[in-house]
Amino acid sequence: MTAMRSAREFSALRSLGRRDFALATPLLGAALAAMGRQEAEVEAEVPVAIVQGSSRADAIRLAWEMLAEPGLPGKDIYLKGSYNSAHPFPASTHPDSLRALVRILRQGGCGRIILIERSGMGSTRDVWQALGVPSLARELGVEAMALDELPAAQWAARVFPGSHWKQGFEVPKILEGETAVVQLCNLKTHRFGGHFSASLKNALGVLAKYSHSGKGYNYMVELHDSPDQRLMIAEANLGFVPAVSVMDAMQIFINEGPERGETAAPGVIAASRDRIALDAVGVALLRLYNAIFPGKRKNVFEQEQIKRAVELGLGVRCPEQIRLLTRDPGSKTLAVQLKALMADIQVEQEPP
Repeated sequence: MTAMRSAREFSALRSLGRRDFALATPLLGAALAAMGRQEAEVEAEVPVAIVQGSSRADAIRLAWEMLAEPGLPGKDIYLKGSYNSAHPFPASTHPDSLRALVRILRQGGCGRIILIERSGMGSTRDVWQALGVPSLARELGVEAMALDELPAAQWAARVFPGSHWKQGFEVPKILEGETAVVQLCNLKTHRFGGHFSASLKNALGVLAKYSHSGKGYNYMVELHDSPDQRLMIAEANLGFVPAVSVMDAMQIFINEGPERGETAAPGVIAASRDRIALDAVGVALLRLYNAIFPGKRKNVFEQEQIKRAVELGLGVRCPEQIRLLTRDPGSKTLAVQLKALMADIQVEQEPP
């Protein structure tokens, strides 16, 4: 297949609805392959596991298995959920997702599991109490560490060349070095300037809200007042490196967000060791479900969070480096659609 022919075939796919799109999978696969061959030597692909149509527990287990994740045996794990506010899923982590992931980590022979968070809309303890997290943590035998209660001596200032954070930011010292961090994030639009919220945005929940230098500087006010907010979100991910990130997209906000909005139900769990790859899949999924957010028609890798994360070397640099792993026909069809959207094929959407 020539490059010219593949380009014509891509053009023909642009007007397909979702049902016809699925039927065109063989053509699309060939076109994507041809497009990939036109790239300079692409580095080793990074896997993103995708499961659609299973229960939360089964989907998280399958995604973990497809990544062939060893389970971080013997290591204490800091588990970063999504508890920005006291609103239920998809604003916050679903209890069943937390149960499933804790079970998987325990089966992998990990040490202690410590749930960590610094909520944005209220104190972490109050948010957790409203969501029933303390009783859930006791049920699961998980420790709960509210990061906004850590003393000043347990925070480390991080300043990076070229950062859009005027004074840098602070992260807990517990996340330095060889710490094992696992993320459990949601997927949603974000009306307060983030545009979308997935694994990169989830990192803000480990940053300090106020400076511990004695000046009381509010990092989050700086973030939300800045025109560079999405670049700063990406830069926040320089503060720690998660071993694995799991995205619960069983339901998603497709407008407004992060704590309210219209929902859609993709029924999807995705997981990866690469935050950029996972967020690229998330943005493609938002586009598939006609989510309303600024820049929604931009190329996935032109989204400012993702573009800045690429510049910082946080993960993959292009969609050709992403390999979508599936185990069933429905998930495979979804993966083809997502791969096409990441390659900037503008598929005409029908209501899901």
